Amino acid sequence: MTYDTDKHVRKINRVRKKINKGRVVNREISRVFIFFSIVFAALGVYIVLFLAFDSSSVINNSYNRRTEALDKSVVRGSILASDGTALAYTSVDAEGREYRYYPYSNYFAHSVGFSSNGMLGIESSYNYYLLTSHASLWDKISNEFRGIKNPGDSVLTTLNTGLQIYISDLLGNNNAAVICMNPDTGEVYAMVSKPEFDPNVISEIWEYITSEEGAADGNGSILLNRTTQGLYTPGSTFKIFTLYEYYREHPEKISVYSYDCEGSVNVGDTSISCFSGAHGHEDLKAALANSCNCSFGTIGSTLDLAQFAAVNKKLLFDTTLPIDISSYSSVYSLKESDSDYDIMATAIGQGNTQVTPLHLAMVVSAIANDGVCMKPHLVKSIINPYGEVTKQFKNEIYTELFTPQDASFLKEYLRAVVTDGTASAVYPGNFVAYGKTGTAEKESDTIGDYDHSWFAGWAENNEQKLCVCVLIENMESSGLSAVYVSKLIFDYYFSYF
Repeated sequence: MTYDTDKHVRKINRVRKKINKGRVVNREISRVFIFFSIVFAALGVYIVLFLAFDSSSVINNSYNRRTEALDKSVVRGSILASDGTALAYTSVDAEGREYRYYPYSNYFAHSVGFSSNGMLGIESSYNYYLLTSHASLWDKISNEFRGIKNPGDSVLTTLNTGLQIYISDLLGNNNAAVICMNPDTGEVYAMVSKPEFDPNVISEIWEYITSEEGAADGNGSILLNRTTQGLYTPGSTFKIFTLYEYYREHPEKISVYSYDCEGSVNVGDTSISCFSGAHGHEDLKAALANSCNCSFGTIGSTLDLAQFAAVNKKLLFDTTLPIDISSYSSVYSLKESDSDYDIMATAIGQGNTQVTPLHLAMVVSAIANDGVCMKPHLVKSIINPYGEVTKQFKNEIYTELFTPQDASFLKEYLRAVVTDGTASAVYPGNFVAYGKTGTAEKESDTIGDYDHSWFAGWAENNEQKLCVCVLIENMESSGLSAVYVSKLIFDYYFSYF
């Protein structure tokens, strides 16, 4: 038999083609497998990041239909003060109708908020938790058979009932904002915004307070939480930022700084003046204690503006603040191309800079806490219907705003403002206080009329610390200054808590 070489070669080639085709197919399968592996890995990373950072905001979003479903099966839980006192609770009548009550009426209006006509405050931010029930399985089965809803979990806040009521009464009818927090933990003890409203009747007053007439009566929206959403010219409280930048740029000049204040300084066709007249010869500490506009305006004109902008970004300007209710970002917009007057005006806290009381409270809290800024928060834990903690919110470090050495320097200067300067109204007391005053001119007003009054600082008594930021609108018409209010808050807190 003759061996057919050509036939054998053709057979081998066919086998090779099949093998190569198989290899091609295998390569395609491998590529598809690798692609989907990458997709699944990315999805896994996204899910982890979502659970860690974004899940609570999505769950609590008012557009999330899941909360609507929960509302049909769960009686909304209570919101409690730090001592367990109810700040909001739901009552159910014999026919199963639910009523949301706020026992303290207007006192916690902006912090606790409301849950009808939209939502506000803790009622909004912790909506999902309030509509979640950790009742036992047996109780849930029993409630299902009886045709009643399950009791929702409660939110235990950091808010101090006595302090909140005291501050609210102290402010009277003034438009104002006060936030008090522990600088070592970030716990918010009081959050008062004026004007206020009674959340018990929010449905009845809704049409009026959201009308132009209602907004005019309240000098702006009465629903605005001025502590976290109010944007104001910082006045001389901003000199903390100017001082810090000067210290960073010229540490060698701090101890030898000297300035002769004549009461005003010319800037082009205009001038910058000190409210209390000429301060005379000053070192840097005296310039801050006296809140000398001339000195700090001149300092501002010497700063590296690009570096100053970067530092202010680090110090939380143009940043979404990490608090568990709605807040606005402070604004710093000074550019190197701005005029000499704008530069000097910004350095003393005028110009286009705007801050929230929360922002200033976080900055001075960081100074009090050796440079470490804690995450401000209003909620401690979630509690089930049997009083057991189902979720604990730990105190968290947010960021380090200052080095310990920088914080020590700023402490020394802010102490001088209290002992020898514009904040002497808080000295002496049964505490050691630090802080900075501010008087912010409103652009539409004549200088000196209806200015806003600021104080941002803290006080210590042994191991206790309390940081306060007080903003009084239209001080000249009310006669109530922020530094005086701060003094009374410190006195009250260290006497009773």
